[in-house]
Amino acid sequence: MKRRLQTGPARLLAFVVSLWSVLGSGLSWADELRVTFFSVGQGDSLLIVSPGNKRVLIDGGPPESRQALLGKLRQRGVESLDLVLLTHPHLDHLGGLPTVIRSLSVRAFMDAGFPSDSNAYATLLKALEEQRVPVLKAAAGRKIDLGGGAMLTLLGPPAPFLQSARSAANANSVVTRLTYGAAAAIFMGDAELETEQGLLQRGETVLAGLLKVAHHGSKYASSAALLKAVQPKLAIISVGAVNEYNHPTPETITRLQGMGATVLRTDQQGDVTVRSRDGKPWEVVPGG
Repeated sequence: MKRRLQTGPARLLAFVVSLWSVLGSGLSWADELRVTFFSVGQGDSLLIVSPGNKRVLIDGGPPESRQALLGKLRQRGVESLDLVLLTHPHLDHLGGLPTVIRSLSVRAFMDAGFPSDSNAYATLLKALEEQRVPVLKAAAGRKIDLGGGAMLTLLGPPAPFLQSARSAANANSVVTRLTYGAAAAIFMGDAELETEQGLLQRGETVLAGLLKVAHHGSKYASSAALLKAVQPKLAIISVGAVNEYNHPTPETITRLQGMGATVLRTDQQGDVTVRSRDGKPWEVVPGG
């Protein structure tokens, strides 16, 4: 099975520019950026809807939540996605994506291309091939203009890939930063301490009022050094109730609260939606 489309840098850039130019036509412009963190059990999935009405799905939760995720998307009027981004090839992040890709119109898919020989990842690649979805490679520094002043910047994966981390797939997660006026958010995937150290050593801008906490609140992430750089006001933990990993860990919660962050959890609050109106700081939308 072909792994991904083979495109040179110039051709790939032209494709992305063309993609967003086409998508930007004929859309309603509401001066609001929304991010919904879906309750998908022990897994991750979030939806960005930009002021230009572009829709980006980051991760797809575990396979047992695939129909629920599809239903949540359709309840929000989502029948097409401009981009599906997979942070890393673990089942709790990719399990629901084949169903989404086969059920909705997906204009492009992106991941880090980190090697995986799992059956679940092979199923995902097959779905992408069947639906003829262009496959793009994530690279740190790439910026994706979501329209209306919203920008998604890729801060990871590391280049070259980290090989000596506790979990190489986690450590090489695609980390992203979303900005819209005074509102900024950072989505950490399942990044580990080594990932965080690399971001800080490279001097990446990670300041953000909203933090999607790495790895479901694992003790192997969300270091004091990273949190000091991010300075989150609002921290979202995507996690399943009574999970076997004891996520989120008490030490992670303590560090987040010590920063003055309000912590919301999908196992307690369900779906969590935040919005920024006209680029103002984030506010939580009642009812998810």
